[in-house]
Amino acid sequence: MLLLLALLLAVPLRAGEVTPSVLSFISGDKEVLKLTPADLAKRPAARTIEIEDPFYKRRMRYKAVPLKDLLTAAYGGSWGENVLGEVFFEALDGYRSHARVSVLLNDGGMIAFADADAPAWRMMPKGVLPGPFYLVWTGPEQTPAKGFPWPWRITSVKMTVLEDEYPQALPKGAAPDAAAVRGWKIFRRDCISCHAMSGAGGTVGPDLNEPRGITRYQKKSFLKAFIKKPSAFRRTKMPDFDELSNKELADLMAYFDHMTALAGTK
Repeated sequence: MLLLLALLLAVPLRAGEVTPSVLSFISGDKEVLKLTPADLAKRPAARTIEIEDPFYKRRMRYKAVPLKDLLTAAYGGSWGENVLGEVFFEALDGYRSHARVSVLLNDGGMIAFADADAPAWRMMPKGVLPGPFYLVWTGPEQTPAKGFPWPWRITSVKMTVLEDEYPQALPKGAAPDAAAVRGWKIFRRDCISCHAMSGAGGTVGPDLNEPRGITRYQKKSFLKAFIKKPSAFRRTKMPDFDELSNKELADLMAYFDHMTALAGTK
């Protein structure tokens, strides 16, 4: 989420552009299930839902299938027992949303595969089309602000453990109670969906540690201010992070410094 530089946003899809229409489910390096919108429409649990969409900012109706139904089909009935597991949702632009298994065990998650009131996906106010697949939630409290992911333009779903997926991003050698470890937890939660650290992470934004660590060429005072309120610096789709405390921002800087030292970047 923390888009630190100006040119971080992929060019959005416009109405009429062709998008991949296959949703792949991956376990390890193997594709275990592949579904098209037509496949989803045939599933017994498929139905039309009506929700308050936080991105369209109005009531919307979608044709959708319960997420838990699809995770069970892909990973078996015991997928919810993977207490350390996380599920990654990869989008067309390289954004990789992720959520813990414990979050996805909640009822209400739905993979929308069509707009129920239009022949094709309608443009969001953000200027993107949410298809081919869009994760939405039916519960009024199941919002992005409450920790429920709402990724759009999904092309693949992967069950894994985040630390196994991104080992290069771990602050190796840091004490468990160190500021760098606390900063890693913030980066893990808010940044890694868009940014890579030492080659591990999202591809929407730049790698923050290679070829040069970000705290080596940007003043920490600027980085803290920009992360907290990017809207004060430029017009950007990056949200403000007013909720981050000064201590949390300092921990994030400690993580950046630690990772720079590990990589030996200058």
